[in-house]
Amino acid sequence: MKYLTRLFGEEREFTIERHGHQLVARCGDRAYALDVAPVGDGDTFSLLVDGSSYDVVADVQREQVLLQMVGEAFAVHVEDERERAAHAVAGHKQGGRRELRAAMPGIVVDIKVAEGDVVEEGQTLVVLEAMKMQNPLVAEAPGKVVKVHGRKGEPVAGGALLVELE
Repeated sequence: MKYLTRLFGEEREFTIERHGHQLVARCGDRAYALDVAPVGDGDTFSLLVDGSSYDVVADVQREQVLLQMVGEAFAVHVEDERERAAHAVAGHKQGGRRELRAAMPGIVVDIKVAEGDVVEEGQTLVVLEAMKMQNPLVAEAPGKVVKVHGRKGEPVAGGALLVELE
């Protein structure tokens, strides 16, 4: 999966691949061996990059990820290739029926809404675990939950319909 990032005005493209139990991140001609493990049940992770260990606190807010590591805090804009393509095609339309779909295969860890709930832009609707990371899936605009398709603990395919909104 390709991820486009922006940090301090500099854009980079990363490709994340799984090779057996190992994750590899590629940026340009560099490759980094990764291992990520959640610590506790919050937003703290243990991250190994090429054998060097880091404690990371990550707060995902839509495409912006607020990171704390090595005594510093910073914001990284992160968008995967599917999100970028979807935004290019649909723009950020605010009205009409919308669908929340899984960006990649994973397991539904939590569903934070029920049919009939009114949600705000940026509100977490579903938490999906993929590639050892928990990813909050959020509402792109305010709306009302029409139907919830996913179930907690259920494996889903990439592109699977999880929530319908209007």
